[in-house]
Amino acid sequence: MHFETLAISGTNTASLAVSIVMPCLNETLSLPHCIANATEALARIEAAYGLAGEIVIADNGSSDGSQALAESLGARVVHVSRKGYGAALIGGFDEAYGRFLVMGDADGSYDFTDAVPMIGKLIDGADLCMGSRFKGGIKPGAMPWKNRHIGNPALTGILNLFFRTGVNDAHCGLRAIRREAYARLGLESTGMEFASEMVIKASLKRMRIAEVPATLSPDLRDRAPHLRPWRDGWRHLRYLFMLSPTWTFGIPAAALMGTGVLILAMAAMHALGILTGPERYGASWTIAATFMITTGHFAAVMALATHLYGVSAGFRPLRPVLHRMAGVLNLETALLTGGTMIAASLASLIGVGVWWTTLDFAALPSTLPLLVSIALGVVGAQTALGGLLLSVLAGHRADFAAHPHSLATAVQQPAAAMPASEAPVGEVARAGVSRHAGRMTRYTLASAICLAIQNIILISSDYTGLHYQVAVLLSTAVLLPIGFLLQTHFTFTAERTWAAFARYAVAISSNLPVSMALAWLLCGVLGWQMLFASPAISLCLYFWNYASSSWALDRPRRPLAVTS
Repeated sequence: MHFETLAISGTNTASLAVSIVMPCLNETLSLPHCIANATEALARIEAAYGLAGEIVIADNGSSDGSQALAESLGARVVHVSRKGYGAALIGGFDEAYGRFLVMGDADGSYDFTDAVPMIGKLIDGADLCMGSRFKGGIKPGAMPWKNRHIGNPALTGILNLFFRTGVNDAHCGLRAIRREAYARLGLESTGMEFASEMVIKASLKRMRIAEVPATLSPDLRDRAPHLRPWRDGWRHLRYLFMLSPTWTFGIPAAALMGTGVLILAMAAMHALGILTGPERYGASWTIAATFMITTGHFAAVMALATHLYGVSAGFRPLRPVLHRMAGVLNLETALLTGGTMIAASLASLIGVGVWWTTLDFAALPSTLPLLVSIALGVVGAQTALGGLLLSVLAGHRADFAAHPHSLATAVQQPAAAMPASEAPVGEVARAGVSRHAGRMTRYTLASAICLAIQNIILISSDYTGLHYQVAVLLSTAVLLPIGFLLQTHFTFTAERTWAAFARYAVAISSNLPVSMALAWLLCGVLGWQMLFASPAISLCLYFWNYASSSWALDRPRRPLAVTS
């Protein structure tokens, strides 16, 4: 059999636009077929698009003479010492000459002529083109039933759920990618999860992904394939979760914290007599709820940390909601909020201790005040420590999300060449802290007016005999428009629109459960007079209101239209 030889040494490598890269480990039986098939594909690509190409065999340490055979058949061999499917492809891509990179297995299972329309998709503007075996056809014996009907559909479905790639076959081994897109992805996986990493990061970077049919045939090996379905399936699955902070941490955090808060709220309403009937949440369920809240908060911190790490590493964009909260997402806010919660927890624990002494050290009739105090302290400690962790992950910046850019770029790019908004990092951090301190000062002045009005309403309501929970609702209703006017005028840059007012109303309403819980603890359980309880409630809500108000109002004003 004769194969057309591509003499790389005598070819102008700058003219090679397409590189077909095959990872290889002891493939002497299948290499003649694969190289002949790839040569035919290159001929069709040249005929259709006028692009010359090459065949690259990324050898991963073959011991059966695959290297010499490949060279004799006209391919160029790249020796990759690092073991693994992904490592071989990365080594092959890095050494390839083409600006369009095609990858496919060297076992004869893929038809490289299916890559011809893939190159057309790249020419038309796609960054990555996937093959779909479910659209192109799977020949009998080419794929085990558990892979075809369970593994691939399940993993592809999870990948599309997590990352919204929209591809039909996320694990097809035949695909094509632009060199600049490959460079932007910064792929690192050395194993079979390389295939998932490519699709996930392309989706996260908002790259254009196309898909064409691809056929799958039984491979030509006389031995078992390197793929291990259960082991490699698990590696793919765990990789999906590692790159999805929302599904790994965020959704469990919301479920845990939501359930825990609901249980404690129901228990509190039973204790206050708001809800009647049998008590369904005793000590056991309130302990479980406390565990849910503290564990859920920890998961939320991990969700934020892993998301910001992905932003700093350069493979995911910052979520818009986090960008809008950039003024709040900083070390100072985390430390102040956490410290305030810890102080409030200690004060509550002291109050519970005093209550215990009034009972002659008998068992408490309700564990709810103690559990709320503990939850407050644990969440406060996690908030403060989480702030330190986020600062480290953000490149030792106090502002976690103020300047989301690649850490690698920040390290490699000289400070003089960097934009003024990003270099040097120390000046950016100092500017961010100064800006934040100024806004906190304005917020404090505006809040002082609101807190004075709140305390007047709460204390006067207490003297008139109005129930403290009703007084909390009344003060919230009165302060809603006043706070909106003050904060939009002094502190934040929001326009005074109905949409901004609606966001502010949602933000301020979020403190109602906290206000009512604190009022119940201080007034209902500990028996404090409102004269002392009201300032304590206001202090606890100071930082919570700042964070929620920043989310609602810290938005840039629309630029004025310029007319001639």
